[in-house]
Amino acid sequence: MGGAVDLGKIFGVNVRIEVTVLLLAAFIVVGDFGRNGMSGLLDAVTFAILFIFCIYLHEMGHAFAGRLFGARTLDVTLTFFGGYARLVGIPRGWFPNAVISFGGPATNLLIATVLYWYAGTQEVPNDLISRLAFANLFLGVFNLLPGYPLDGGHIAAAVLSNFMPASRARVITGYIGVGVGILLIVLGLQSGMGGMFTMLVGLMLIMAASQEIQMNSRGRF
Repeated sequence: MGGAVDLGKIFGVNVRIEVTVLLLAAFIVVGDFGRNGMSGLLDAVTFAILFIFCIYLHEMGHAFAGRLFGARTLDVTLTFFGGYARLVGIPRGWFPNAVISFGGPATNLLIATVLYWYAGTQEVPNDLISRLAFANLFLGVFNLLPGYPLDGGHIAAAVLSNFMPASRARVITGYIGVGVGILLIVLGLQSGMGGMFTMLVGLMLIMAASQEIQMNSRGRF
């Protein structure tokens, strides 16, 4: 979607970041500014930076899970819509694919658990910590929905491939992905201008899922 800047190797993995990530940060900061004004600007910028860092940790979760099976991570790229990790040498079979796909959401759920625990130990509530904990909980749960291109779609396709041809399993998860995308667009429309990002994500899901359906089915979508 945009040119990527090479940040070099972090924990042995080459990390790239698209300039469109700035748009993601802008959506977060502008949204917070509209609700809280200048008083919450610093917290908004801090949250945006930490949120993007959590997306990076999500992708590193995939990389770590891949390493358990001997897969090598070529690079991790952060984008406006999240990110992706390019892995090579993934063993055949549904189990390695399912575990590697689960590595990202599992990382977010672990972060959410730690942050919720930490927030519970504080006498004075910290809105930034609580919000970041919820964001990671949402990322973990949302990505486990069984629709392509979400991680849950990859997991579902891997499991279903034990009972049917892999192409048919991908078509099924593709249709689920289209359904999730439509739902997000509907939710975004109900939210007015504040739902613009939600609608964009929904549109992205529909486009990616539609391509997956077309690639794995003989008929046209």
